[in-house]
Amino acid sequence: MDFLNGFLTVVLVLLSLFMILLVLMQRGNANGGLGAAMGGGMAESALGAETTSVLSKWTRNTAIVFFVLTFGLYLSKLRQHELSKAEAESALPTIESSDPNAASDALQQLMSQAEEVESDATEAAESAEAAVEEAAESAPAPAPAE
Repeated sequence: MDFLNGFLTVVLVLLSLFMILLVLMQRGNANGGLGAAMGGGMAESALGAETTSVLSKWTRNTAIVFFVLTFGLYLSKLRQHELSKAEAESALPTIESSDPNAASDALQQLMSQAEEVESDATEAAESAEAAVEEAAESAPAPAPAE
């Protein structure tokens, strides 16, 4: 998309220069313009007897293309700006810490506490199992019912 925008911008600049040249070649009220400045009949000799109508048509068509291209580039740049704005809003924020090791130290401390709690829980479960087995062995066997 960036290449297309750049290419169309270059085309717009060239089209603008061409339109300036077309306007300067047209015959003015007092026979002024670029045609008169360069020998008087430059436009007539290049384009024939119907120079004014040909130059008018080319100027009109060039102006139409100029405005359509300008509006298209405007819409393209607007869309590109909206996409970059949406991309910036969806990005995760960065949080700067004054002490970058503080977070890792806190995480390590929490992990060691969790390991301690886990080992205490397994020891308590093992001692409970042992107590249940010991109680089962020391209990007298029930008498058979007759």
